Amino acid sequence: MDGRALLLVAVGGALGAIARHLSTTMLPIETHWSTLAINLTGSLLLGIIAGGLHGSGLISDELLLLLGTGILGAFTTMSTFSIDVMKLVDGSQWATATLYLGSTALIGPILALIGWKCTSMIL
Repeated sequence: MDGRALLLVAVGGALGAIARHLSTTMLPIETHWSTLAINLTGSLLLGIIAGGLHGSGLISDELLLLLGTGILGAFTTMSTFSIDVMKLVDGSQWATATLYLGSTALIGPILALIGWKCTSMIL
């Protein structure tokens, strides 16, 4: 991988991490639900960017690195999701943990597909 690609991912990652922090602190909901909202939003956006726009040739590989890998990679997070699930389980909040886990695992890919297909249909 060349230095330009790494720089694009690094810049995007910094911007995505800032957006993640601001979103988490500004959303007036409990931590695990803000993580769900962020991850589902990121899934939809990545479907639009990677599937629809990149798949149609409207954005370059470099822009995909910046937006998809960098910004959305840092904006969404599997690690926070995992810790949130473990906190719920540790607190014996089984129903909430199951709902949170299922919502992320099912709705995230569905939103990515919707973003991908809707963008592809428009373009």
